[in-house]
Amino acid sequence: MVTKDGAQIWPNATDQPDEVSISYSDGVAGNLIFYLQLYKETNDDSHLQQASDAADYILTHLPQKTDSLQKVFWGFSPYGNVCGSAFALIEMYKTTSDATYKSGASHIIDVIQHFAINKEDTISWGSGNDVLGGLAGTGLFLLYAGETLNRPDLIEMAEKAGRTLISRSNKEVGLSWKRGQNGRFELPNFSHGAAGVGYFLARLYESTNENIYLDAALAANTYLESIAKTDNGVFLIPYGFPDPGWSRSYDVGWAHGPAGVARFYHQLFKVTGDPKWKKRERACLRGIMSSGIPNLPASSDFGEEEFYLDNRFGTGSVASFLLDISNKNEKEQMFQDDLINEVLSKSVRKNDQLCWPQVRFSFMQNAGDTTTFTGQFYGASGYGMLLLKAQAKLNGTNFIRFVDDPY
Repeated sequence: MVTKDGAQIWPNATDQPDEVSISYSDGVAGNLIFYLQLYKETNDDSHLQQASDAADYILTHLPQKTDSLQKVFWGFSPYGNVCGSAFALIEMYKTTSDATYKSGASHIIDVIQHFAINKEDTISWGSGNDVLGGLAGTGLFLLYAGETLNRPDLIEMAEKAGRTLISRSNKEVGLSWKRGQNGRFELPNFSHGAAGVGYFLARLYESTNENIYLDAALAANTYLESIAKTDNGVFLIPYGFPDPGWSRSYDVGWAHGPAGVARFYHQLFKVTGDPKWKKRERACLRGIMSSGIPNLPASSDFGEEEFYLDNRFGTGSVASFLLDISNKNEKEQMFQDDLINEVLSKSVRKNDQLCWPQVRFSFMQNAGDTTTFTGQFYGASGYGMLLLKAQAKLNGTNFIRFVDDPY
């Protein structure tokens, strides 16, 4: 931890101690949720105090209507500073009943509404369509906040987001979306494409019972089926189009693989009760198990490089999915345990603390350097949440679910 503006708080990474965000993916909001879950599992007030300190830091750094948020990368993503920090404050309010946190979340929601681009019955916060950084992700937060805070106006905004996404879709085969409306690439898996947008539309149907959203979600499935690899009972969606030389034709994790795509099919099962969607979820699992993870890829379909460890692309996200799968057989249970043990084996103990050193990805600042992240995607709070999910299943306690988690 470092002292920032008079508070003891976590930097995003140890090699840049002055860089502190309030985001869910990399920063304080995600770390808050880790300590809040740790408190739920242990009933240790010191962990609730850590979460409270994080919440207080967020309250003193709330997004403002005067900020240039429209041009900020992931500006209104649930994983970013705006929606992500509001999610954390709402969860604090749910746990503590302290109205200060609800007020802070309401302030952020006012900022979100302020920056909305409205045109007739559509809405947007930019050209992004996806769950990770675009309209589907913002819509998922609005659904969560509307349902949790009993705010029908936020549900209405989420509906406008759904109608906007339907109007933006490519309707050549079913429905599909580019990551960004003006972009070149189509990345069809969960974080950037049809699987994630379809999930949001299915959540909209669950919330509103309006068939337009279920029909659109099923059309997203039509598209995914048209491009899926289904040999030997697997269900794998290609990494993306056009392929500029990505190292894997297929991936495994939350972002670009079956661990994320399965969320869409679990949600379709929830809203329709049709067992074929549970079978599809299982086909996603078989696709993962065919990959060779956590060892080297078993076939050229998954490239030649080692699988990543993190909770966005790699082993952590796959292990989390295995924990969510119900009625596992012995082989699947052993696979789950192997994945969790792999995560633990890559940790480093320093002064009775666990951390996970990682080489920075090519899309990051200081790419290629080794650092230790603290956040949900690549760092200690994310790996900690994985271990807490396993503990919550043993204890039968409620696990805090993020806005794109159907389990």
